[in-house]
Amino acid sequence: MLINTKKIAKEFGFVQSTVENTFYNESLKAQMNFTHKYPGTHVAIIKELGDKRVTIDMPYNLKHGVCKKIKYRHNEENLKKDIKAMLSALNSFTEDGFHLMELWQLGKNKDYGFVRSEYCPKAFVDKNKISEELMSEIKRDGHYQKKLLCKIETDETGQPYVVETIHIKDSL
Repeated sequence: MLINTKKIAKEFGFVQSTVENTFYNESLKAQMNFTHKYPGTHVAIIKELGDKRVTIDMPYNLKHGVCKKIKYRHNEENLKKDIKAMLSALNSFTEDGFHLMELWQLGKNKDYGFVRSEYCPKAFVDKNKISEELMSEIKRDGHYQKKLLCKIETDETGQPYVVETIHIKDSL
C-alpha cells in the first residue's frame, strides 16, 4: 500500500510544490521530498540556511541497544514519527552538516564514548574526536552531559558513528 505523502506533508504544514512528491513550508524555509522505494517510502527535509542548504535525511532508530539508520518506512505512523524527529532536529543542524548532540557516556578507560539526540539516539565517538579541553573538563567534574556538534556517518551495517566534532560552550 502506497503512503499518502500529500496528506502527511499537509499534517506537518507543508504544501505541494510544482514537483511531484515535493512539499514546501514557507515559515520553516524547508522542503520535504518523498521517494517511494521498495518496500516503502523515504523522506528527506532540506532546510535553507542563508545561502546554503542542509539535507536532513531519515533519522536513526534504537532497538535492543543497537542504533541504525532508517532507510524507508512502509507504515504511515512510523513515517510520521520519523518526520516529527526530523523537524524537531531541524534547528540543531548547521549549514555544514553538523548536528547538536549530547555526550552522555564514556567507556571505562575514557577511550571512546557515545553521543545522542532525538534524531540519533546513540552514536559511537572515538576519544580522538573529543577535544582535549572537553576531555579535561569531563575528567575534572565527571559530568558527561556536554554538547558537541557532530558530523555523523554510518558504517556498512547502518550503525552511526561520529567522524568529526566541534566542542561548543554550554552557553549556546
